[in-house]
Amino acid sequence: MKCNFIRLQILILIVYSLVSFSACNSKSGMERKLLFDLALGRGEDQIDLIQMENVPFDKKSRIVMKDGLIYIGNGNSNKIMEFSSYGDILSLHYNPNENPEPILLSNVSSGGESSNRNAYPFNFRNIGEIAVTSKNNLLVEDTVPDNRSDYDEATDSILNRIVLRFDNTGKFINFLGREGIGGTPFPYIEKIEVNNEDEIIIITRTTKTWNIYWFSNKGSLKYTVKIPLDNLPVPLEGNFIPSLETIVPDRTENSVYLKIDYYDKKDNNLDYTMSYLWILDLKQESYIRFIRIPDLNKDESDDIPGFLGVNNAGKFFFLTYISNNISQVMVLDKNGTVITRSELSMMDDQISYRDLYLDSSGLLVALLGKYDKAEVVWWRSDHLAGVQDEDS
Repeated sequence: MKCNFIRLQILILIVYSLVSFSACNSKSGMERKLLFDLALGRGEDQIDLIQMENVPFDKKSRIVMKDGLIYIGNGNSNKIMEFSSYGDILSLHYNPNENPEPILLSNVSSGGESSNRNAYPFNFRNIGEIAVTSKNNLLVEDTVPDNRSDYDEATDSILNRIVLRFDNTGKFINFLGREGIGGTPFPYIEKIEVNNEDEIIIITRTTKTWNIYWFSNKGSLKYTVKIPLDNLPVPLEGNFIPSLETIVPDRTENSVYLKIDYYDKKDNNLDYTMSYLWILDLKQESYIRFIRIPDLNKDESDDIPGFLGVNNAGKFFFLTYISNNISQVMVLDKNGTVITRSELSMMDDQISYRDLYLDSSGLLVALLGKYDKAEVVWWRSDHLAGVQDEDS
C-alpha cells in the first residue's frame, strides 16, 4: 500500500514537471540559434553591407538554405557564397572585377586544381534574388547590358532582368527570360522559387501588375499569369481597398498563394481591416478558394501579419511583430485553423538589414546585418507542434 502511494506521488511529480516545462516553453517561445557570424568586407567569406547613414540599401542581399547548406547572395559585391551550417565557406561565385582574388578557395579559372571548395569567376552585373535546386544548381537574378534592355510602355516598366543558371560544378548553363531559355528580359524580379519538382517560378512586378512565370526544371515555359493590381479579389461587399503583399508558389501543386491585405476607406483615411490568403490555380487561371488570416489581439499588436511561406505539409507560416524585439510565428492549416503560435526574438533594434527564408520543412533562417558584422541565425519553427504531417 505504501509502495502504491509512493508511486502515485512520483507520478504526480512527473506530471507536474511536464506541465511546468510545457508552460515554460510556451512562454519562452522558440530558441534563437546563432549559426555563424560574417565579418563585413570584400573577402571571400565576408559580406558587404556597408551603407551611408540614413540611406536605405539599394542592393539585394539574400539567404537561402538547401539540405543544411547556406547560400548568401551579396548584391553590393556581386557574389554568391555557399557555407556549411558551421560557417565554413564551401564555394564562391563572384565578379573578379569587384572582389579580391580568393585565398581560402581554389580558383578554377587561374590554374588552381579543382577541389571540393572552389571559386568560380563570372562577370555579374547586378546580383539580386537567388534560389537553389535539389541538384544544387544555382539560380541568380542579374541585369542585362543597357543596350539589351527595353521599356514596356503598357506597364511603365524597364525590362532588364534575367535569371542565370549554374550547375553544381559552377559551370554556367544558360539564362532564362520571359519565354524561357534565352528569352527576353523580365521586369523587376520580386522572388525566385523552386518547388519540389525543381520547377522554377519567377515572380515579377510592375507598377500595374504582378506576373508569374512558371518554368519546367529544364527551363521551358509552362504558365504565364498576370495579376492586375486594379482587379484584385475582394471577399466581401464594401468599400475595401486591397493591397497585394506577396505571392508564394505551392511546393507540390501548380498553384500560388496571394496574400492580400484589405483597408477600409473612411474620411479619406485607410484603416487596416483584415487579410486573406487566396489560392490561384494556374491551370484554370482562377481562384479556387480563400482563407481568412487571424489577427493578433489588439492589445498584443496592431502589426499586420507577414506571409513567410508554405512548407511541404501544406502549412502556412506568418510572422507578426509584437514589441520590444519580440515577434510571433503563427502557423495555419489548409482550412485557416491556427495550429500553433510561438514567439521569437529578432533583436530588431540592433539590425540594419535582414532577410528571412522559410525552407521546405518550415525552418526559419535569417541573415541579420548589424553595424559591425552580420549573423546567420535560425529558429526551429519546423519543430513546432502540428507543423509536419504525422507521416512526414
